[in-house]
Amino acid sequence: MNVITTLTERRREKQWNFEKKMLRHISMKEMEKAIKEWMFPILPFQFQAYPFLIDQCLDMTIDAYLLGTEFGRFGYYGEPAQEARKRCEEELTDLSHCLCATLTGWSKEERAPTEALLAASDMLIGTWWEKGFREASKAYKLRLH
Repeated sequence: MNVITTLTERRREKQWNFEKKMLRHISMKEMEKAIKEWMFPILPFQFQAYPFLIDQCLDMTIDAYLLGTEFGRFGYYGEPAQEARKRCEEELTDLSHCLCATLTGWSKEERAPTEALLAASDMLIGTWWEKGFREASKAYKLRLH
């Protein structure tokens, strides 16, 4: 007897396999270094007092990276990164605002530096989206998808 699978299940399985392949290209140490570079100057005490905040930042940057890999096929077909980024601008904004809200929630100060934190979140998320986009474009060019 054959197992009957639907098209959506097959697509989701194919997407998972692609995401697993793309996740092999990133380094957690490199990601932590980027988080420390962007976020520590703004909230130095919070990261020392609550080291688990780095894990939450890692989750968001991994999501941004995977979102970039999802749109990497447009780069393979010749679309510039900025045009492909416009396609997922809403998702990137959601990730950035969610990261900023999470970090602001753990701030002890009454008035947290939200403008600087939002700018740093945007830059961190955008940087990792671009890395994912480039890696996926390379994978498509090498036919590794």
